[in-house]
Amino acid sequence: MCTTFSIQTKDGNNFVGRNLDLAYNVNECPLILPRNYLMEDKVTGNMQTTDKALIGIGTVIDDHPSLVDAMNENGLVCAGLNFEGFAHFEEKPVPEKTNITPYDFIYWVVSNYDTVDEVKTALSNIDLVDVPLNDQTPVPTLHWMITDKTGSSIVVEKTKEQLAVYDNPVGVMTNQPTFDWHLMNLNRYISINPNQPEPVKWSDQLLQIHGVGAGTLGLPGDSHSVARFVRIAYARAHMPVLEDDISAVTQCMHMLDYVKMVKAGVLTEGMAEKTTYSACMDQENGIYYYKNYGNSRINAVNMHKEDLDGDEIIKCPYLTTQDINYQN
Repeated sequence: MCTTFSIQTKDGNNFVGRNLDLAYNVNECPLILPRNYLMEDKVTGNMQTTDKALIGIGTVIDDHPSLVDAMNENGLVCAGLNFEGFAHFEEKPVPEKTNITPYDFIYWVVSNYDTVDEVKTALSNIDLVDVPLNDQTPVPTLHWMITDKTGSSIVVEKTKEQLAVYDNPVGVMTNQPTFDWHLMNLNRYISINPNQPEPVKWSDQLLQIHGVGAGTLGLPGDSHSVARFVRIAYARAHMPVLEDDISAVTQCMHMLDYVKMVKAGVLTEGMAEKTTYSACMDQENGIYYYKNYGNSRINAVNMHKEDLDGDEIIKCPYLTTQDINYQN
């Protein structure tokens, strides 16, 4: 369960927002991987390095970083979202292909490329392989939204039928079903708009809806991925002009609140789902903003204030205790 989208300021600075919705925590925290970080390719066993530093939220398992989302120093963002019931990965490496594990796909994208066009070209020669990180960590069922700092965006999905790469004209994504289905489903809501309906006369009866927001009647309000896709696509299509970067961060967090999950509103196998964290990535300036379920204050980590030429992962403090500003 997750939601992600991209937005732009009036000056063209792009931001990517995302909610991670889970019934549990995964020891996540903000991570910065420097340009010279050495990491094992879990398919081949070879060691690999990158010349692009990146920042995101994830966890480290057996000295291996597993990223939930990430942004590189040149502004390319990749976010992974659950795709249960549809995701399908190969049992064995595919000959003549670059074979990647699903939990390393984000790293592969942002450590190698800077634009969506570059990624689209490279995707023609990759495949995703069902290789677990260890015996206790199953392969996640994911699909991905990739956005560069121009706002260009694609969705990548691996099903039994194909490795699909969709252009993303609405700039949003949630979970299952497939992205093309979500786009088609938006046609059901084309009459929804922010304006109050005009009174309508039926025979001799004048009908008028009282109370604001009547133009949005029929907009789904539940927590299911289909409803969240429609709701966030609507919010993005009708958001105000964003005057500056702070306005974008503020708008991003409010939009994420619009589709967040409150603890115990949804149960999965008896566990209470919740929006574990909400993030906003400033693709122009390399700043990762976040808040989490325990602490609703917006915190910020600027990757460019760290040493990006080191060889060790930088684990940033993850502030989970509520921070209240007492004014008197």
